[in-house]
Amino acid sequence: MNPARRTRLAPVAYALAGISVLATAGWAIVNRQFDATVQVGLGLAIVLAAAGALLDPARLRAVLGGRQARYGSNAVLVSLAFAGILAVLTYLAITNTKQLDLTEDKQYTLTTETQLVLAGLKDPVELIGFYTPDASASRDAIRPLLDQYRLSGGGKLSYRFVDPRSDPVSADRYGVTRDGSVVVAMGEASEVTSFATEKDITEALVRLSNPEARKVYFLVGHGERDLQSAEAAGFGQVRAALESKNYEVANLNLVSQAGVPDDARAVVVAGPTIAIPQAEVDRLKAYLAQGGSLVVLLDPVLTQTDALRGDALVPYLKEVWGVEVRPDLIVDLRSDQPLAAVADQYASHPISERLGNLVSYFPGARSLGLTEAAAQTMVPLVLTGSDSWGKADPETLAGGSLDFVPESDNAGPLTIVVVGEQATQKARLAVFGDSDFASNADFFSYANGDLLVNTIDWASRQESLISLTPKQSTPRFVTPPTAQAVGLIFLLTVVVIPGVVVAAGVYVWLSRRRRA
Repeated sequence: MNPARRTRLAPVAYALAGISVLATAGWAIVNRQFDATVQVGLGLAIVLAAAGALLDPARLRAVLGGRQARYGSNAVLVSLAFAGILAVLTYLAITNTKQLDLTEDKQYTLTTETQLVLAGLKDPVELIGFYTPDASASRDAIRPLLDQYRLSGGGKLSYRFVDPRSDPVSADRYGVTRDGSVVVAMGEASEVTSFATEKDITEALVRLSNPEARKVYFLVGHGERDLQSAEAAGFGQVRAALESKNYEVANLNLVSQAGVPDDARAVVVAGPTIAIPQAEVDRLKAYLAQGGSLVVLLDPVLTQTDALRGDALVPYLKEVWGVEVRPDLIVDLRSDQPLAAVADQYASHPISERLGNLVSYFPGARSLGLTEAAAQTMVPLVLTGSDSWGKADPETLAGGSLDFVPESDNAGPLTIVVVGEQATQKARLAVFGDSDFASNADFFSYANGDLLVNTIDWASRQESLISLTPKQSTPRFVTPPTAQAVGLIFLLTVVVIPGVVVAAGVYVWLSRRRRA
């Protein structure tokens, strides 16, 4: 090749090398990975730069030997040294993952109890957050908390996020039915937390680290809700939710069994449609006398049908526990459907503390009352608003009238759920004036499913496996500046300081011009 032509091609090679470097850097910044494209781009840039040097070696020697090259080499060496220092600091930061919480109240530091649980982990744990793109804000909000768990886990805890829409197999595997759930997986065992708080995750870690039998029995034989049914009226979702929390769910037939099994953490009576005889109630009574727990869900009945005559459960609740199950039907004017009660008032209780501001929705419920003696042990947990009443007159209701009749109806606010614990036997009881609020059709409506599952947790004494030290927030108040202060700030930052800089520049320019 002609030497002159070869010399002219050298700048082209250098220019192409520069373009290759810029394009490769852009690709790496956008994709944030050192993939094959980046490697090929850098290799091509090196080859082109080498080709330019071979095409015009004289120019390269002149550039490297000149004064500018010597000054430039010093700048390159300083830049390389600075880059090396940054690389070392970055490596040390990556390999030594320490977190410094500079907030006054240590809001980004796990409690001492959680750190002790993490320090005692013997098996690897994975936290899996199931968030759809619709819940990306919740996913980003929970990420700092999961980072704290990972950093404090001593290398035994990791986390990842899964989109249940694109990976439904994983959601089915762990029993995830709600967007925004976090699964705590330890080996083959796992537990789903519907509310990803530090307390929920740490309690799940404690349960998985200390596996023990947690069995809940559902009474059968009286037309109760079917745990295996996927129909709208079934309780299949209740069963799935309990099993996702490592409960073992089983049926209990007190006709064929002499009593409640010893391994029962709680017994649930879910919407019986016929009378429960005295013999079975006596067996439940004996179970409670030993410190057992009972959860009762009773649907409204305005007329005493033949099927319910002789029912022994309702009288037992009133005589022993002081819970009156009223024969009425709640009418709620705040609801779109007046016969579907809406409850947004909760008593302060471990069951309700995780419900937040969610309302409960009861499509057909009866109200509950408490005797004076029951006030010491029982707590009205869920209440309707004042624009509700219990319709207790079957004749006017049969005629299509929902109007309040002071002589017969119960004025609101009304109690739908009561819970309590006996002081002596430590037995626990929860009574609901409805059962279909937790059926498959309404389990995911508002706080319905969580209300029942939380109640079973409380009855099974699983609500407070660990008591976390509450974090106190120091209130801070910012007093907005006055109009004069805002004007002064604007004057200084926009007018005075820029004006001084401009004036100084003009003065320097004029001074140099005079000297020239």
